[in-house]
Amino acid sequence: MQTFASWIPLAEAQAARLAVERVSDCVSGRGPRRAINPLFLHGPAGAGKSHLVSALLADVTQRSPDLQVALLAAGDFELLLFPDGPREELKAARQADLLVVEDVQHLPARVEAAFVYLMDRGLARGQQLVFTASAGPAQLTHLPARVTSRLGSGLVVGMEALSPESRCLFLQEQGKRHGLKVGTDILAWLAEHVGGSARQLKGVIVRLASLTRLHSQPLDVSTVVEHFQVEASMGRPTVERIAQRVGRYFQVEPRQLQARSRSRQALLPRQIGMYLARQLTELSLQQIGAYFGGRDHSTVLHACRKVEKALAHDVHLSGAVRRLHADLA
Repeated sequence: MQTFASWIPLAEAQAARLAVERVSDCVSGRGPRRAINPLFLHGPAGAGKSHLVSALLADVTQRSPDLQVALLAAGDFELLLFPDGPREELKAARQADLLVVEDVQHLPARVEAAFVYLMDRGLARGQQLVFTASAGPAQLTHLPARVTSRLGSGLVVGMEALSPESRCLFLQEQGKRHGLKVGTDILAWLAEHVGGSARQLKGVIVRLASLTRLHSQPLDVSTVVEHFQVEASMGRPTVERIAQRVGRYFQVEPRQLQARSRSRQALLPRQIGMYLARQLTELSLQQIGAYFGGRDHSTVLHACRKVEKALAHDVHLSGAVRRLHADLA
């Protein structure tokens, strides 16, 4: 089971860690009652949301064994409403002192009424609610406004993708836990070229451990590069990956970013895609424009300048672009 003690302190998740610990204090009676309710954590896959949720449940259970806790997957919520569904699980969720619902982006829109009732009922009786998702409430555009407004009515905390520095720190700590003795230059190369999430980096450590067992001599960078070439090439940002990631974040199909139309829904995501492509790839302005609907180099340059100008005064947009940049880098 994941715990706060096993958590590796990384800058991208520090705010989320503090918020979850405060929730634990509130639920266990060691802090202001329900000071943060609901708490909404969002970030890319592998950012550590499930780890924090698991640590929260473990901490509350250890501190106050008499309290009831419940964990639900949003994608399974519809099953709970079937006449022959797992009624005990739904009953436990309603009666819990702490209810965690993971992956809210998978919540079926057709269960909105039941979900809103569960939230309103829980908040009215002082139940602590915690939600996780891949994106913030405002980006969950497939859900009705009365759902997203409630999800965002408490504290919303974003967890960014790990930077190369944080990936290196994570690899160092995981290496120590596995008893690995490898050079810092090897870990620095892996942090820069392979894997983006904590989950992926754990897999890197497992492979690295196997590699050290196969070699009688200490590993050098060239040996590691040879064995991780495929992963390194897969992790390299391409304009296709950028379009897919930006489209997923803004709930827009990548093909819409490549369309010639000037749809308002796709305009800003397309400009951000062009901006990130210029930042993260070696493509020329003409090549970037050709991918994004056959636009000329002046259109790409205008888009990049417009995004740069917006980043200076739009905090939400700046945070979104930073997250996308770190996730793709």
